[in-house]
Amino acid sequence: MATYRFVAYDIQKSLKKTFDDADITLPQIVYWIQVVANRIRFQSQIISESDMFTSIFSAVPVLSDSQGKYIDLPKQIMNLPNNGGIVYVSYNEETCCCNGPAFAQVVFNTVNISAIHTLYGDEYTRPTPSNPYYYRVGGMVDNLQVNRLYLLGFECIEVKDVNVALLTTLDPSTVCDLDDEIPIPDERVHELMMEVLSIGKFITMVPQEVVNQGADESEPITTRVPQPQNDNQE
Repeated sequence: MATYRFVAYDIQKSLKKTFDDADITLPQIVYWIQVVANRIRFQSQIISESDMFTSIFSAVPVLSDSQGKYIDLPKQIMNLPNNGGIVYVSYNEETCCCNGPAFAQVVFNTVNISAIHTLYGDEYTRPTPSNPYYYRVGGMVDNLQVNRLYLLGFECIEVKDVNVALLTTLDPSTVCDLDDEIPIPDERVHELMMEVLSIGKFITMVPQEVVNQGADESEPITTRVPQPQNDNQE
């Protein structure tokens, strides 16, 4: 697989050949790589329906606030229909048993927040420790921006942590090491490079006349007022 360093420097070199006076930095290019890589990962997941981009997080702590018990999602996830970016949420109902791995024991069901009240009205769907649910909130809670899963069915028991598997995306603002490999299929690296090059060329070709400099640089318009004629002049 190609590394961020190899791809970013190759793109920067290509842009310099075409636009030798372009001021495009390596962090800009790495950001564009992450944005395009996320789109490619999303497309690849839809096509393959595999676990290629699945990340597993064990012992994610269960917390509480004014709305109930919740976990903070440890990574950004793909926004797929019906919370499809969340592969599973599970926990060990009895830690002493040997009924398979943790993710194969008690698995949460997903529900939209608007349908929660109907769950508690039916004895067959009511959230319980053996039939738990989660719903996702990605907006404001108590004046805080959150990305959480609220857990239903734990009202009468204490659960310290859960296991989570997510279809993760890349954070465009963070690359820890340029020598890390770009996590996309090898056959799509060329496509990524072409798209990032297109972004760079578009940015460098934007005419300077349309760039807002923040000041009025236009010339003042003056109007010449004709002088009245003197009838006494010979």
